[in-house]
Amino acid sequence: MIRPAFVRSAAAAVLSIALVGAGIGAGPFSGAQAAAPPSTSAYGIQMLDADGGTLRTPAPLSEWTSGDTVSGSLADTGDVFSLNTTRTTGLDSRAASDGAQASVASGTFQLRDRVPVTFTGLRVECATDGSTSLSLDSLTVDGKDVLDRARLSSGYTLTLPTSPTWGSTKLIVGERTVDRGRVQVTGLRIEAEAGWSEIWRVRLGVAACAPDTSAPARPAVVSGITVTAPSGAALLTGGPRLSEDGSASAQDVRSAGSPSVATDVRIGHAADASSTFSVGSFTQIPDTSAVGEYRWSALRVYGLSLTVNADGSSRIAFADTGSAVFVNGIWINTGTDLYTGVDADGVPRVRVHLNERVPQADGSILITALRYEDLTGAYPSVSLGTVRWTAAGGTPTPAPTGSPSPQPPLPPRYAFAVEAEGPSVIAPAVVADRDAAAPAAAPAPADVSDGGAGQIDVRGATTRSSADASAVSIDALALYPGTRVEVSLGGLDLEVGPDSTTLTTSGGTVAGQEIPAGVIAPNTRVSVPGRSLVVILNAQTTEGQNRTVVAVDAQDRTGLGAHVRVGVVTADAPAVEPEPGPGTSPRPVPSSEPTPPAGSGSESLVPGPIGKDDGPPAPTASGALPPTGIDGSATLTLVLAGLGAGVVGIGAVVFARRRRSTR
Repeated sequence: MIRPAFVRSAAAAVLSIALVGAGIGAGPFSGAQAAAPPSTSAYGIQMLDADGGTLRTPAPLSEWTSGDTVSGSLADTGDVFSLNTTRTTGLDSRAASDGAQASVASGTFQLRDRVPVTFTGLRVECATDGSTSLSLDSLTVDGKDVLDRARLSSGYTLTLPTSPTWGSTKLIVGERTVDRGRVQVTGLRIEAEAGWSEIWRVRLGVAACAPDTSAPARPAVVSGITVTAPSGAALLTGGPRLSEDGSASAQDVRSAGSPSVATDVRIGHAADASSTFSVGSFTQIPDTSAVGEYRWSALRVYGLSLTVNADGSSRIAFADTGSAVFVNGIWINTGTDLYTGVDADGVPRVRVHLNERVPQADGSILITALRYEDLTGAYPSVSLGTVRWTAAGGTPTPAPTGSPSPQPPLPPRYAFAVEAEGPSVIAPAVVADRDAAAPAAAPAPADVSDGGAGQIDVRGATTRSSADASAVSIDALALYPGTRVEVSLGGLDLEVGPDSTTLTTSGGTVAGQEIPAGVIAPNTRVSVPGRSLVVILNAQTTEGQNRTVVAVDAQDRTGLGAHVRVGVVTADAPAVEPEPGPGTSPRPVPSSEPTPPAGSGSESLVPGPIGKDDGPPAPTASGALPPTGIDGSATLTLVLAGLGAGVVGIGAVVFARRRRSTR
């Protein structure tokens, strides 16, 4: 006897092929439709049958491409099949130049032999800047409340009880998709088994918006909320925004694809170059558990305002300084311009800049009320209230004497080729100091590696630094060859000036991902699924007036226990060992001295290769072995006293433990 589940699976497979051929995808605007879809559109309900055919066309449908706002309404909808309940009331839609909205006052849906889904007060909207929002008054499944307001911005899926006849059914809440810049938000989607259930798919509350390309984009003078994914993708692009004098506000700003929500956002800009920004609250809570808002990953900001005066001076304020910014699991001191939060091991994991001011190459100053960085690469970065200040009229004010004001001196900057901590140790090598007594001759390219370990190899490295610019050039870089985390890049050229930074490469791969030749965007992050290693290309950080730029920053504190920086320009003076000649390999310690045992210094891992066993690290592996309690100087004394055998034994045990922890 053929089981219903098998028949359903076979039917679904056949239908999938048919739907692909027919161009029926997850969204209502597929390639089979008009080549140029409307700029904005919205509707209240759409229904498809088991074969992907139309049971109810999108209604009431509003589509806008040009001209006046388009709107529609529908009093209610009824059942389309017996033994299936598909009822809604109060459906409205609107589409215009600035975005689209759809709302459904109430609805009850119960597919045959399935539990009922009911809701009230469904409303969705999108804007041409890519932002979306969703709200619901109530949502129940089989009479049980399933509305999770904390997850409405990111969306979630509920699996309904399986029908022995009709198979599985899912309820998707807050679905967001992006296709070639066009963002679509669907309030509710009821999804049954294709090819089997009489009613396959129901969409309720849908709005879609394409980016506004009618005119060249003018740079924003003031922007509200910007959220950027770890991959570098823009989740929220500064809404609301102003590119000229005026004011704008938004009561609710949400980010597609992340749990980021802002309320009561207001911005303004005046002809005298002064600007204002304020936000009632901003929350980004990745963990939706009962204690998620108190975890280190949560960011909460309340009552923040920024004032930029006509002369470019700026200040921030909070409605209540005692409970203004919650980050890294605590309420932080907002009286400073920089907060860096660390984990239990002292490793930085979050950074918050307050009233950040960054001079730009065109003479303007980029002022941000609050900028949040997640240094672990797990959660989105956030900028709240950004103002690009330029003196009124767009020209600098001349000095009273009529002569140009000299630029303030740059802080001392250093450029070096490579530095490594962890299993393979390399002191900062090929170092160029801006404050050298006399200009140095063009250096000969140097090769630097970790020797027999074979995990770090830098070829053809040159560096230079001056009061005007600093640079690092590397012919070829290889990290961890033969493993899943291998980095292989050629022709790295880093140029850092007073107001600009450029990193280019001739191409290569990072952890199996191709890096094309050309310019690399700032803070390009590459992570490896199943591994704790994170590689950041063109990593840029600013603390006060000091900026550090790293061409390739590979960090794996919890897996390999390693941190490798290649191509570094920084104001922090490196601890330099004697400069190696071309083709030489710096060692962790001078070759005439014994290697300290693990636990004898700040890094308790001994130098050596990571090996070719590239499986995921054991759950208990860490970036450093437990301290042995042995001091390095005491160890040397014991060696001199003739207790070498005991030290060798300890070293062997530590080496064995390290090998086990990295398998």
